[in-house]
Amino acid sequence: MNLNVIRNLALLIMLGALVGCAGTYRAYVDMLSYAFTPPTDASLSLAQVNASATDLLYLRHGDRPQAVLALAFIEQQQHKWISADGVLLVLEQGRLVRTSGLSNDLLYLTNRAADPLKRLPDELFRASWLRLADWSKGEYGYQINSEFKAAGLQDLAFFDQSIKTLVFEERVEYPNQANFIGVNKSFNNTYWFDSATGLLVQSRQQLSPQTDPIEMTYISRIGRLLQAHSL
Repeated sequence: MNLNVIRNLALLIMLGALVGCAGTYRAYVDMLSYAFTPPTDASLSLAQVNASATDLLYLRHGDRPQAVLALAFIEQQQHKWISADGVLLVLEQGRLVRTSGLSNDLLYLTNRAADPLKRLPDELFRASWLRLADWSKGEYGYQINSEFKAAGLQDLAFFDQSIKTLVFEERVEYPNQANFIGVNKSFNNTYWFDSATGLLVQSRQQLSPQTDPIEMTYISRIGRLLQAHSL
């Protein structure tokens, strides 16, 4: 039995223990089978997305192939997504607040209640946000500043259909030196909201100056929007 098969079986056993429900476990097995493929972009049809028993998320991490993640839990207003190779992303109203399985995991963010992302897109404003971050490689209390602004409208194409979105930019600054000395300490995060419903459909977030951007596309949410538009 090769290493990939062992890894996949271990992940399925872990999911079974976490979920504890035969029907839901079967849904995770079926969904994650989409990702047990050679290292190319994962791509699902609209029918596959809409037929999934759990919400799906497209993930592109830097130059790596696009992967599919499944929504494993919703706990205390946090959405917890898991990949076929065991990466866990925890999002709070669209914000990455914790990771597991990356080369340097984000462990904790302070002042999350003040995140302006939680008020978008209802308020078209300029806003700022200060928080501290803890990292798995020993960096604690690392200061991060953000400035938000509206960036106009943009049409995004999914399944040969178009969704009009409101775009917001977040300028992120890392004022401290510490482990990030000698690298670019500022960058932009981008968020796309469906203009009709205000739902977040896509985001591109970078966790630190040293990490690759993480692009997340809420493909199940998009499937439901397209289905509603066709009625």
